[in-house]
Amino acid sequence: PRVNEISVEVDDDPRAAYFRQAKYGVFIRMALILTLLEVKVC
Repeated sequence: PRVNEISVEVDDDPRAAYFRQAKYGVFIRMALILTLLEVKVC
């Protein structure tokens, strides 16, 4: 488990999606930051 935060059974479950969700969150944040930086204010 991740620093004894969850049980081994949950951590080893193939349905556990927290790493995938964290990875997708990185891409979403990158897209938002790029969008905000490219906004042109009149």
